[in-house]
Amino acid sequence: MIWIVLIVIASTGIALWRPLYGLSAIIVLWPTYLLRTAIVGIPTTTLELALYGVTAAVGLRWLLGRESWHWARITRQSWWLLGLWVLAWVVAVIASPARPAGLGALKAWLVDPLLFAALLSFVVRTAGDRRQIIGAAIISGATVALAGLAQLVWFRDTLQEGRLSSFFAPVANYAAMYLGPLTVLAGALLLFRERNGVWWWLLGGMSVALVLTLSFGAYLAVACGLLVAWSQLPSGMIKRRLLQTGIAAVILGALIISQTKNFSQHFTFTGRSSGLVRTQIWVTSWALIQQHPWFGVGPNNFEAAYRAELPKHYFPPLEWLVAQPHNLYLALWLETGLLGLLTFLALVVYHFRIVWRDFLPHPENRAVAVASLAALVTILIHGLVDTPYFKNDSAMEFMLVAALPWLGRESLKD
Repeated sequence: MIWIVLIVIASTGIALWRPLYGLSAIIVLWPTYLLRTAIVGIPTTTLELALYGVTAAVGLRWLLGRESWHWARITRQSWWLLGLWVLAWVVAVIASPARPAGLGALKAWLVDPLLFAALLSFVVRTAGDRRQIIGAAIISGATVALAGLAQLVWFRDTLQEGRLSSFFAPVANYAAMYLGPLTVLAGALLLFRERNGVWWWLLGGMSVALVLTLSFGAYLAVACGLLVAWSQLPSGMIKRRLLQTGIAAVILGALIISQTKNFSQHFTFTGRSSGLVRTQIWVTSWALIQQHPWFGVGPNNFEAAYRAELPKHYFPPLEWLVAQPHNLYLALWLETGLLGLLTFLALVVYHFRIVWRDFLPHPENRAVAVASLAALVTILIHGLVDTPYFKNDSAMEFMLVAALPWLGRESLKD
């Protein structure tokens, strides 16, 4: 408990001194959602308390006249879609058979990410500010990577099937979901020569740690994200060399990992294999969607609904305790209903359209816009086999990646 108090006080104090530094501290502290506590019986996390402390500090500075009002400009259509996103969550909670759990999910996966996005919009005013928060995100990723590499050397008893999991032990997929978008973000900015020097070492550390998670979903997602970034490079010898290097790396990597036990576990559908476990989860999740097509089973209620439905399809099942359906889109439908899923997809499509139209054509914003799109593609592709939003840190990571093109820019056409 003492560590939680110290972290919250420190981050709040930093924000009172310099709001941008306080916001950067929140980003570095993303993994502290793992440090849980309760306030007057309400479950919360260190990350959440630090977020509220920094928000209060920034608000106090504004009330005292030490901060002028500032807001990143977004389109009217974006506000409408965000309103629908909020409505979908509220309706899903009201319709949920487990309302207390739904309210907890509403706080963690809607209120906190939107509050974090609001802080980004208010605090980040210049391109230099934007560079600092990107740097904070990469430092956070590098810290997770370093902790994971230390785990392989000194804490091997915390490994599950030899897979690096860092602070998220023993779940290697959590580390992979965390590192994938940040690796692509750093790689894309290096491709466009926005960063240099020590960033190569940070990228290298994150890449090695990501590989050692042995997450094939992350491998595919990162490859797709980097392909998006590569496609936006100007034609020339560098682009051709990168393509040749990338193809060679993919072939070599495929040859190596295809010989591993973990690979066969993913693509074998007999015995207790990862492929068969996911099949059972997806079949059961689809059955739940057919029973609850409009409102889903309710936020944070998947595990209970899954346990009740699973024996009707598989008995004995391979996994009884499953927190999420290992697919972002199934999770969205089940957690937030059909409206939530459709609104999320509409937000993503509209986001890509606006970034492509309003940011990519401008040289001063092109690198960050490409890096943002590439990292977002990484999350969406990984979402085919996992749920890289329904975690406290992942939700804020998603918001940062999506918001980057708008930050530090004063105007945007409607």
